[in-house]
Amino acid sequence: MIGDNVLRAMDLGEGMCMVCGDRSAGKHYGVMACYGCKGFFRRTIRSGQTYSCRFMQKCSIDKDQRNACRYCRFQRCLDVGMEPDAIRPDRDVIGKQKNPRRKKLNKEENSLPSPGVESHCSQQEDALLTYLLDTELQAMSSVRSADNASPIGIARVKPDPDLELSSIFQNRSVLDTDRFDMSYEVGRVASVEQLAQATRRYIAAAVDWIEALFSLANVDNIHDKVCVLKSVFAAFSSFSQTARTAQTTTDVDVLCLCNRTVVPRQTPRHLLETNFLSNNMAARLLDELALPIRKLALHEAEIVALTALIVLDADAPGLSPETSQSLSSLRNRVQHALFQMIRERLPSEQPTSAAASRFGNILLLLPPLAKVSSLLGENVQFAKMFGCQTIDPLLIEIFVDSPSEVIPSPTCKEKSDVSTQTFVAQATSPLSPQPTVSLPNVVSAAGSGPHRVTPLIVQTHNTNNSYNVYFPYSEQFSGTGTAYGHSQSAGPYVSQSNFFETGSLSAAADVSSSFRFL
Repeated sequence: MIGDNVLRAMDLGEGMCMVCGDRSAGKHYGVMACYGCKGFFRRTIRSGQTYSCRFMQKCSIDKDQRNACRYCRFQRCLDVGMEPDAIRPDRDVIGKQKNPRRKKLNKEENSLPSPGVESHCSQQEDALLTYLLDTELQAMSSVRSADNASPIGIARVKPDPDLELSSIFQNRSVLDTDRFDMSYEVGRVASVEQLAQATRRYIAAAVDWIEALFSLANVDNIHDKVCVLKSVFAAFSSFSQTARTAQTTTDVDVLCLCNRTVVPRQTPRHLLETNFLSNNMAARLLDELALPIRKLALHEAEIVALTALIVLDADAPGLSPETSQSLSSLRNRVQHALFQMIRERLPSEQPTSAAASRFGNILLLLPPLAKVSSLLGENVQFAKMFGCQTIDPLLIEIFVDSPSEVIPSPTCKEKSDVSTQTFVAQATSPLSPQPTVSLPNVVSAAGSGPHRVTPLIVQTHNTNNSYNVYFPYSEQFSGTGTAYGHSQSAGPYVSQSNFFETGSLSAAADVSSSFRFL
């Protein structure tokens, strides 16, 4: 069954893929086709695969459902005129040539590019980009049947204490129940459960990307895979959300999630209470990432190439030197393929400098991505310390188990004010494990016996979601030989600003500095 967009593509003959109706990547195997359908057709012919259809061979093949049935998709490729004979068995191989050409050129000949070498490089780069596009398609697809998949429904993310990141890479099927076809649209506002569902789905997609790129780099080390996942997940999920949001809508006030729900710029209270979207997270993702991505109008090949560059973190903490070198080499290949693809897509009359400019602008998305994604680690750590909701154990392992690897964003101190908690300037950060705090746990009210003071974490009513520590006593306190040497009118609550201090209470008043969690 042919979708309306496919029929339009067949009528136009150019600009759109004649198989699924997506944006065309040029003429491949005789017809205008996108990278996804081109790669699917090539793999099917080269491997000699045969498919079967479960729905009477009448499946709709369009941009959104082209992965639903391989049989009908392959038949559509043949129906629109793709030529199986156009696929040569010695082409589109990502690795080295089995029979490389002998180098018989002198120095003058070597100084000029060879047409044969340029053609071979183009084939290699095209094959690499096709591999990345296929990886994205597989990462976004569901392994569950259509009867069980329910992207818009609520997933029960059970906090299984036995589920670890290493076990996922040993057996990826443990996440099959959390998979669904990732789809983006401006739907209803996400609930807390749907936010957790989308986060778990991004973890599964990140695992798929890491597996695919490690396989391409000929590396099979579970420990290194876990290290990369911990290092890149925040940036991976942030880029996925913002890139697809820029593709899906022009609305600058909504952030689209992979389960067809949205997070508005003015984040609702029920989502803020999870602490995952604190630090003005949604607005910063929209302004610092989605907006420039929308201006650049990234197409699919550029998105997957940039995703690969994000995942190929050769400097991930704990990575072995061998794996680091392999990932760095593959990262260079992806960068080169991205630049060549940009250069080929530009009109021939434009100079090479135009391609270099666009290539540089795309790479300039990485610094703000790193800055904004670091907030996610801070938010998860704070949710673990003070949150009331159950946190996905995989998120805890990614962010909380290695707090030293999360770099606090500069905005934490830039936005500090007098209403926030404080700690001694020479002390460690409150985000790191704290030493035993020496606070007087018994305070005598005037004319009364000893009382045990229980500190409370009370959210203030200011707009920056900062927190203060209060002691719920309305009496006047007095103490002999302590910092409370004089009576102090407490009112309904007495603010205790030195909750995290490790020095004496009297000295802390002189050297304390403000630190805002959120």
